[in-house]
Amino acid sequence: MNAFCQFRAIEPLKAFCRAARISSYNYQHPLNVRITNTFMTRSRFMSTETSATGGSYIHLPTRGLLQIHGKDASKFLQGLITNHMPRIENGGGGFLAAFLSPKGRVMYDVFIHPVNETKEGSDPAYLIECDARALPELHKHIARFVLRSKVKMVGVTESFDVYSVLDDQPVADAASNEDATTPPSNEAVMERLERMNATIGMYDNRAVNHMGYRVIVPKGQSLSLPEGYRQGTLEEYHVRRIVNGVPEGIDDFIAGTSLPLECNLDYMNGVDFRKGCYVGQELTIRTYHKGITRKRIMPVQYFTPQDPEPESIQFNKSASHVIPPQSELFPTKKTTPAAPAASTSSARPVRASGKTGSNVGNIGLALVKLDHVKEGSTFDVMDREGATVRVKAFFPTWWPKQPESEESHGDE
Repeated sequence: MNAFCQFRAIEPLKAFCRAARISSYNYQHPLNVRITNTFMTRSRFMSTETSATGGSYIHLPTRGLLQIHGKDASKFLQGLITNHMPRIENGGGGFLAAFLSPKGRVMYDVFIHPVNETKEGSDPAYLIECDARALPELHKHIARFVLRSKVKMVGVTESFDVYSVLDDQPVADAASNEDATTPPSNEAVMERLERMNATIGMYDNRAVNHMGYRVIVPKGQSLSLPEGYRQGTLEEYHVRRIVNGVPEGIDDFIAGTSLPLECNLDYMNGVDFRKGCYVGQELTIRTYHKGITRKRIMPVQYFTPQDPEPESIQFNKSASHVIPPQSELFPTKKTTPAAPAASTSSARPVRASGKTGSNVGNIGLALVKLDHVKEGSTFDVMDREGATVRVKAFFPTWWPKQPESEESHGDE
């Protein structure tokens, strides 16, 4: 543990307090949260107190950690992941990446964090953070490629705590969206981590300006945060990432199923298209240069067929719909009273338009066809009790403008 416990004294926080943004939320309806262009996330499990240094810190016990270290650690990971290891091999904040199958399908989504050791001459060391349920299989997957590489791996989940630190967000100008495009520099990230009494972590730029910081500290180590930060819940974290269309873990990334671009890894800064060869690169690069991605993971809202169709995504904690991950979505049938019933024997089979992912309350994520979403179509899915639930998908506002080729091509 000595290699992971290099902490400095906490510096004054006055500059940080001055720079913190004042939040702007609507507390009129604590149970029903309207999330439009700014994708704000407030509900009855969230504090109604605001301050200039407001925010929350959330412990993420569902995350697993695998330590990989050794002389060849950087080179070894460079040949396996979608992102570019030279960006972090000299220390600093980590990044999002994915391990792919040889056919270019996402196997595991991960964060890779430099350990930031200060001991001179020590071998490179990284913490690979993933869904704890996927950790055993990820360990086996990586071990198959070790061969003669000088690397060692060990699970260290029990030695660390993973936190998400979410700052209160101001109301953004949906037209300009300028404040949501530039992440902080590596130096600024490390300075912020130092003020939190941590040396391992990153700015979570999967949805820039929405997902805060990811921080890893030794087990039992407390974070140092300004007054006004409160302890949030795991549910609050999942609401924040779902309404922003941020997939995570095995419920959203079904191993060996989806392409990186379908999972928004290009939008979430998880793919480097200029790096050299790695497992699964060929199909990823070909898809990128074709400029055609017909399906993507998007936030969706579930509602009953009797409810009015929502115009914007609204989180309602009490209106829960239990939808198993990987449930198929089918286009809602358009029926008219005067139309004769179609013959069952001659009817063409209806193809699924997508599949569901993780969900909280009445919102979730789903892999859906972009053309159908652009047309304003709704979908039907079966819940765990066998009842029909209606689904509508929404484009996250932080996404870059959809390329013409993505919008205009037909279905696969």
